Amino acid sequence: MERARIRILEPETAKRIAAGEVIDRPAAALRELLDNALDAGATGISVELEGGGVELLRVADDGCGMDRDDLSLSVLPHATSKIRVADDLLSLSTLGFRGEALASIAAVAELEISSAVRDDEAWRLSSRPGREPKLEPWRGSRGTVATVRGLFESFPARKKFLKRPSSEAAACRQVFVDKALPFPSVSFRLSSGGKPLLTLPGADPVGRVLAACAPDQPAVFWRELVAEGPGFSARIVAALPDIYRTDRKQLQVFVNRRRVQEYGIAQAIEYAYRGALPGGAWPYAYAFIDVDPSLADFNIHPAKKEVRLRNLDDIRGGVIGAIRSWLGDRSRLASAGLSLPMGDRSADTGSGADADAGAGDPLFPGFGYDRHPGDAASVAGDELMERPEGIGSAWRARIMPQSHGGQAGAEEPPAGSPAGSATVQASGDGRGFRYLGQALGVFLVAEMDGELLLLDMHAAHERMLFDDLMAGKVPSQELLVPVVYEPESAEEERWLEAHAGALATAGFRLERDGPSWLLLSVPSLLSGGKTGAAFELIRSRPEPAELLREAAATVACRSAVMDGDSLDERTARELIGRALRLPDQRCPHGRPIWVRLGRDELYRAVRRLV
Repeated sequence: MERARIRILEPETAKRIAAGEVIDRPAAALRELLDNALDAGATGISVELEGGGVELLRVADDGCGMDRDDLSLSVLPHATSKIRVADDLLSLSTLGFRGEALASIAAVAELEISSAVRDDEAWRLSSRPGREPKLEPWRGSRGTVATVRGLFESFPARKKFLKRPSSEAAACRQVFVDKALPFPSVSFRLSSGGKPLLTLPGADPVGRVLAACAPDQPAVFWRELVAEGPGFSARIVAALPDIYRTDRKQLQVFVNRRRVQEYGIAQAIEYAYRGALPGGAWPYAYAFIDVDPSLADFNIHPAKKEVRLRNLDDIRGGVIGAIRSWLGDRSRLASAGLSLPMGDRSADTGSGADADAGAGDPLFPGFGYDRHPGDAASVAGDELMERPEGIGSAWRARIMPQSHGGQAGAEEPPAGSPAGSATVQASGDGRGFRYLGQALGVFLVAEMDGELLLLDMHAAHERMLFDDLMAGKVPSQELLVPVVYEPESAEEERWLEAHAGALATAGFRLERDGPSWLLLSVPSLLSGGKTGAAFELIRSRPEPAELLREAAATVACRSAVMDGDSLDERTARELIGRALRLPDQRCPHGRPIWVRLGRDELYRAVRRLV
């Protein structure tokens, strides 16, 4: 084989190869043109596509425009108005800065740019691959119109890898949305083949997210949250856990108005929602982070899709705090919506003998604890009625709790009244819930205030035990015979050594015994046959910040009443009563504990209403 000699590429070949690193498909060209329009201060941007952007891609804006001299330089390699010296990279506040975009497009397509800094003083630049650009006076108003035709027509090695026009158009639409989301005050319009695809007038952040990503969802589920800290500020547009996805597509992060692949912040959002969403579910959440430019480096990815952040830990903490504070407030509001005013303790109980039920029940360890969410019950009823009119029954079934006419205030139970007994009342007219029975192994069925309530007894009991564990109300108990545990790996051994103290705080006391560990005590809720929950927890090796919560969730799940367990009527009523007053009406794993069905929904199901 003959040895290949090193040679310098022809300038035109080198230019096309370099262009391919920046412009690999129409969506990449659109991204660069939108960056330029936004950096120019545009308040309105219009995008037109033909053939998925391969045949034609046009971006028009009303920004500051370019004069003749700037326009003549704009298509030259590394020509930019964004930086002058290398140190400017440390204080960038613009979307573009490398000066490669227009030069790269001009290398692989026909490019036409008309621009003006004042009305009727426009110039037009025309460029084709391998030819000198042509500049001439033109007509037009202030702003810029960039038109790209025949992308990769003279570069077949790249063109053959393009996808179908519909796929390329979809990629362009995603870029269009990615640029529109962090600029809600700017109006955007996208059309393809002469037909409008997406029109986004100026709006607030929540309105922009809904219009671009979730047009069919009620705005009542959404909030704009704010966080700030050293070197950053953040706005998070987030949806309640009542609506979620089975993928991460709508969990998005923007840093300095660029959408980026920032795992640390995305993970912080997931962490903040943990316990509010069931397994395999992800939230709708869009984090818009503004970071001091000196603390961010975008010059690590050709398409600026990644960023290094020097204050990532501060940002993560701010995002988690904002979301968890909001979800906590929402949980308290929801609890007040379901909480029932306390009335005559003998109402609906069958007898006064239940007054001693608060001492506890063998089936439900810890039921004797005195817990009452007084702070939640003080919320005004009109603050709870957030379900918009016109939402279908499918939505109503998922918005789990609502006030439904119940009084927002709740009186303290009379002395000696069992916590959560059926003395609670659903509304001011003295009616309480009516227990109907147990169904399908796990549901307790009750009627209240014109609705049928289906309570997942395992999930409800699990939440009660979890809350007690997190409040430190469940003591540990020594095991008569310690349980021997052999670590399965050196990594597990190191984890045990590092976290034995935290495990003891959670109720699991372990001590080393040579190469083994002895489990000496467990939370008193666990029966003797369920001490394996400790080793299940050890094998999962949760993060330190999550250890106590995961321990409590594991113990609560293993200790709660199970599917198929049969409850006597008194115990079932007590469980329902306590469940109605829970501060957070989801199990520790994020599943709702209730299904509420109104008369109209049931009537529609059997066609009494159409």
